[in-house]
Amino acid sequence: MSGRMIAQCIMVLVSSLTLSGGIAGSAELMPLDPVPAAYANNKMPAGWWTDPKIIEEGKKIYVGEADPLVSCTGCHGEDGEPVRSGEGVRSLKHTKRFSDSYWFWRVAEGIPKTPMMPYKSLLSEDQIWQVVAFMHTFSHGGKPVEHKDYTGYKRPEKIKPKNVGPMVLVPAGEFTMGNNEGGDDEKPEHKVFLNAYYIDVYEVTVGQYAKFLDFTSIFPPPKWTTMNEPPHQNRPVVNVDWADANNYCKWAGKRLPTEAEWEKAARGTDGRIYPWGNDPPDPLRANYGKEKEKWNKHDALAPVGQLKAGKSPYGIYDLAGNVWEWVNDWYDQDYYATSPSQNPPGPKSGKYKVMRGGSWDFAPESLRSARRDFNIPSTTDYDSPAYRNFNSGFRCAKSP
Repeated sequence: MSGRMIAQCIMVLVSSLTLSGGIAGSAELMPLDPVPAAYANNKMPAGWWTDPKIIEEGKKIYVGEADPLVSCTGCHGEDGEPVRSGEGVRSLKHTKRFSDSYWFWRVAEGIPKTPMMPYKSLLSEDQIWQVVAFMHTFSHGGKPVEHKDYTGYKRPEKIKPKNVGPMVLVPAGEFTMGNNEGGDDEKPEHKVFLNAYYIDVYEVTVGQYAKFLDFTSIFPPPKWTTMNEPPHQNRPVVNVDWADANNYCKWAGKRLPTEAEWEKAARGTDGRIYPWGNDPPDPLRANYGKEKEKWNKHDALAPVGQLKAGKSPYGIYDLAGNVWEWVNDWYDQDYYATSPSQNPPGPKSGKYKVMRGGSWDFAPESLRSARRDFNIPSTTDYDSPAYRNFNSGFRCAKSP
């Protein structure tokens, strides 16, 4: 484990507990996961919260004196003042929600899909408690105190999602999939029959994704606080990988569309090149062709439903440009040669997942409805732009 990754862990512990809808300190707090049964009875040894020797040993571990691989000051500062962002464990409103067992569990096991790696392989149980005791002083002005401010925590009930976006019915029937004049992976052009299905009229927005984060413990995408500002609530969410998109759709009582469903929704049954027809793209129909460096804190994304001239035959918006959209299928360059002619589900396995539609920072060629692209579906490196980037989003589908 690299020193850089270890250094990030404590920062992630705290920043992940602030609902990503704003700046820590003024935002709501992220719901806490329930402590697993294996850790539920962990309790700070008697007297350790205020024992100067214990706290001093915890400080040595925290600042990297005890083990150079375990140093949290690079992100969280020597006194709990975050180097990068957030209030962190200096804020009592955070720490009073943490039971003894929650403190121990998070430091021991880390947080999946974040830079916070498990400590249990690097620290003994006593050392974990020492670190916790030292960190606890940050929210009490640097003074050792008993953890009597713990208020208990009741996780909000998970509710059935509401208002997760309008959908339109795409009727059952045949359409032409692929393009013999396109890339090799678009060939051969072939007829496909699909049962009726529903698909989102709009790409999933920042505002909708924020509701999803409210009721789950999914870690927010990179640059979430930048995206989740009032001007961007109706713009597509980005920086999500396939797993994020899949989890959202399941939460919403939906699913990701198959590649065939996505293509039919985009081009209808007349074999058109783009959702609006065969005329080349223009700014009234699609958001595309901007410089990649000009994401401009999410301003490069067009609000969903704005480009009416770019609607598909079924009245669906932004199927060309704005963001690449994850679909359910694994990618196989040669799949069309052997795919079933009725409700093709995609390959059974693969390395990459398919993405469709082009994006705000791609050339007009990528906007063709038959154009296929792909990416690795997920990664343990949460900040890797190869898996989550500023041009990747999604929409959901549903069977009747």
